[in-house]
Amino acid sequence: MMQTKTYVSRAIREEYERMIHPSGLTIYFMKMQEKAKKAAMISAKFGSINYSFTEPGGREVTVPNGTAHFLEHKLFEGKSGNAFDYYAKTGAKANAYTSNDKTAYYFICSDRFEENLDVLLSFVTHPYLTNENVEKEKGIIAQEIKMYEDEPGWQGYFTMVQGLYQEHPIRRDIAGTVEDIYSLTPEILMDCYRTFYHPSNLVLAVAGDVDRQQVLKAVDHYFPKAEELAVRKPEMREPEAAGSRYVEKSMLVSKPIFHLGFKDNEIDIEGYALSKKEMEVEILLEYLFGKSSPFYKELYEAGLINSEFDCWYDLSDYFSFCVVNGESDHPKEVEKSAFQHIEALKEQGVDEERFLEIRNGLYGALVMETDQAYPMVNRLVGNYMNGAEAFDAIDALLQITADDLMRRAAMFAPERSCLSVIMPLKGEQNDV
Repeated sequence: MMQTKTYVSRAIREEYERMIHPSGLTIYFMKMQEKAKKAAMISAKFGSINYSFTEPGGREVTVPNGTAHFLEHKLFEGKSGNAFDYYAKTGAKANAYTSNDKTAYYFICSDRFEENLDVLLSFVTHPYLTNENVEKEKGIIAQEIKMYEDEPGWQGYFTMVQGLYQEHPIRRDIAGTVEDIYSLTPEILMDCYRTFYHPSNLVLAVAGDVDRQQVLKAVDHYFPKAEELAVRKPEMREPEAAGSRYVEKSMLVSKPIFHLGFKDNEIDIEGYALSKKEMEVEILLEYLFGKSSPFYKELYEAGLINSEFDCWYDLSDYFSFCVVNGESDHPKEVEKSAFQHIEALKEQGVDEERFLEIRNGLYGALVMETDQAYPMVNRLVGNYMNGAEAFDAIDALLQITADDLMRRAAMFAPERSCLSVIMPLKGEQNDV
């Protein structure tokens, strides 16, 4: 029997359903009346950090780095053809991604929704893995890996992550190395599929002007009733301090690229509390380093940063860190200024007017998301993976105070930070 619960936002007049299918699959359904765009996403809680696990039969398995990403590529290829070819015929936009903690597949369309959903559920539930097609894919992914090895932005970011973390599996590259992927076999991939693509480890989110019964009919077709499979959460051990305060690489760039990261080891919260924390840190980041902040204006006018500057927060129930990123001829001066502004906040407190302006702006952006199919399925899936609900962030935002920001400011500590810099090759600066 289907378990169903309706979630209604306390702050806005929107709602969605969360259903547990007899197969164990979690389904989110959000009806958007008279909206042209429709979207669906299905996701497995399987990312680069899931390198060691116990399969359904009880056997302990350790797999090479890049396995989740490789399997994502292979699921698009079925016995009767490639899923992208089918989507090209229906006019849908489709894609997939693998992150540290999940793999997601999605499509966006204006019409032929049921047909597109059938394609999505078909290729995710019917892996086609042969020695021949796995070997062929290795060459394709090897080229992708080499491309990322030559991408300064990615190298700067990943070097920062490896500097921040000492033991955490987030240090493992999502795509792996060429050596890693050439060690993969169909048997290894199927071990992962049987464990992580079990319905009880999957979530499907649908949003748009869509027939609910047609969605459930498609799910019934592809997901028979199954025994629940509990996937053990990876063990996370991580010292409080960053592994390195400064890391550097030289690549073909015209100006140094910096990533200043701040590690937060508080990962033992979930649900509404996790969503509230996410919003607190998002507001604090914008307050400290956003393009309306004194920090940004001072450094931009001094020529220390340019319009490429950005900052963001990445968290899950496995990890949490902030990033300040940009281009600068003097990245250590940028880092010094960042800590000066952090200390000034701790000494002087939060300006209430700026705080409310940022909070209300973020609230408006989140409310707008609830009116768009793809952002909504992405948030439904992402929050579910973190043990939270999509409306938690909206409902939490208006409860956040300036005191909450002051409490979160403690995470911006020098001993938990790492500055990663991609420097120009000798003789290349300002010449490329």
